[in-house]
Amino acid sequence: MSTVHTASGRRRGAPPAGERLDQAAVVTRAAALIEERGRADFSLRALAADLDVRPSALYNHIGNVDELLTAVVTAAVAEFELSDAPGTWDEWLLTIGIEMRTWLLERPQLASLILERAGSTTAGPDLLRRVTERLSASGVDRTVAHMAWHVVYTVVVGAVQQDLARRVSTDGTFEAVLAIAIEGLAATTAASPPPAMRKLVRSHGFSDR
Repeated sequence: MSTVHTASGRRRGAPPAGERLDQAAVVTRAAALIEERGRADFSLRALAADLDVRPSALYNHIGNVDELLTAVVTAAVAEFELSDAPGTWDEWLLTIGIEMRTWLLERPQLASLILERAGSTTAGPDLLRRVTERLSASGVDRTVAHMAWHVVYTVVVGAVQQDLARRVSTDGTFEAVLAIAIEGLAATTAASPPPAMRKLVRSHGFSDR
């Protein structure tokens, strides 16, 4: 049986000359393609055509499209860097919230996918861990740290969803709402986290120890 080659002489299904097709390359290109063309037009066939390989070649690196999308989200969230800006813990959280919203809006096509899947991948829990470790290192009670992240995440998600759906910037409103939410949490937990808060955190499997 003869081998089919492209016009450049490269065997079909092989990676581009000088490049090795691996999972990282597939995930990276998938993310770029989603952002370029939109999630609705993304498919494994489109990705294979973009990489100039047979669709079957992708299955050497991914199980299916769902697995690929999860890998895209995991890789994307891992790239989000937490600010090392100085200040009190609540000031730092405000900075993180603002930076995360900006980061998501810079990649609008990926944003909806990230918001939809981050919580069900290793990316969400890992980001939670990074935030709570930073807050705990600043002397914040772990229960407060856990809830503080969820406060920030909830406000960010709500703002980004509005931004993407309405295509209208919510800059001023977002920052005001986020600041009020964080200030309220700080005031409520100034002495010690309320018992109800500890109970809620523990019910979600998070240790406050």
